[in-house]
Amino acid sequence: MKALTPSQMKTFVINCLKIGEIPYISGQPAIGKSDLTAQVADEFYMKLLDIRLSQKLPEDLSGLPSLNPVTGKAEYNPFDTFPMEGDPLPLDKDGNEMNGWLIFLDELSSATEEVMAAIYSLLLGHTVGGKKVHPKAVIVAAGNRASDSAIARELPDTLITRMLPKEMKVSSKDWLKWSKDHGDVHDAVYEFIKKYPDMLIGTVDPKTRTELETYHNPRGWGKVSKIIRLHEAECKKPKASRKDSAGVPVSQITSGDVISPAIQAMLFSTIGSMASVAFKEHYDDTIQIALPWEIAQSPSSAKIPHNNIGKAKVTASCAEFFIDTQEQSRDAILVYMNRMDAEHSSLFVQILKETLGNTVSDAKLIDSVSKRLNVVGLQDMPLAPELPSTAFQTGE
Repeated sequence: MKALTPSQMKTFVINCLKIGEIPYISGQPAIGKSDLTAQVADEFYMKLLDIRLSQKLPEDLSGLPSLNPVTGKAEYNPFDTFPMEGDPLPLDKDGNEMNGWLIFLDELSSATEEVMAAIYSLLLGHTVGGKKVHPKAVIVAAGNRASDSAIARELPDTLITRMLPKEMKVSSKDWLKWSKDHGDVHDAVYEFIKKYPDMLIGTVDPKTRTELETYHNPRGWGKVSKIIRLHEAECKKPKASRKDSAGVPVSQITSGDVISPAIQAMLFSTIGSMASVAFKEHYDDTIQIALPWEIAQSPSSAKIPHNNIGKAKVTASCAEFFIDTQEQSRDAILVYMNRMDAEHSSLFVQILKETLGNTVSDAKLIDSVSKRLNVVGLQDMPLAPELPSTAFQTGE
């Protein structure tokens, strides 16, 4: 069975829901099955009910029996886990009525046999304890594969035939697009996966790997973003002395701190040794850019960063240095910026425009720099776009 990329799987899930069928997303752990389902819920403007079946008992799904005093017969009373027929539609945080509920039955393949049996009526008859689930509730199920190193088993035919099962695979193209829109992925992580797409996910044979050994996966890279932000927050703290190997004071704006052993240990536990070593080399190389005074001394040979993170950072530091330095050094900085691509030459001019005043001399300087760097249409240019969140801070 051909596996689908996340974007293909999202279309598959939506199409299943449109015809009243239940999609089952199968795939290895940490590849984004839950996140994809949350995206579908958002698009349908439905409240997401995330139900982890590996943590449920059969009665959680069927309800508890009680005696009906009118009929004298026992009946099941469902828990408030599921929206039942007659319940009011859910409200969003602003009190607006939503379109219904998306019931996400996650970790289905990790549920006990008793729990699997208990959800038959939910999957086939849309009922819980003999009572109808709300007609505005749709169902999506997901689980890990039995072949993965997870607490999972093969699903019985009685469940498979009640759903439309499909396997999901990782796609670096989809992940890069998602991370660009998501906003929480650190620029260094994005640039690393863009350069090494095969590093998005790896596998370690559970029979040969050591206990607690991890491997790189989309969920892990999300954690790496948080770890790097912690590292950079620590780097921003004042230090008694920041000097280079020659004893020259190092600018707080442009100096970077390589990943420390303490942070490296966290990376090891998140994405494994191979990926964390590769990422550390990439990150350390990114942050160790030339200082403005070094560039002013050798503008024709000073290193230009290989990625956009470093380019934006060195552009910002050169712009600040340019404003405060003398004419000779200014000329050297412009020689260096002329070696940059058009995007960052424009960024350099925009930063000057935003930082300098509105005097005649300031306008004349900006116009001169614009012509020198071949940046046209400056008078129509907006203010400088937002740089990486810590572009002016130590460690970014």
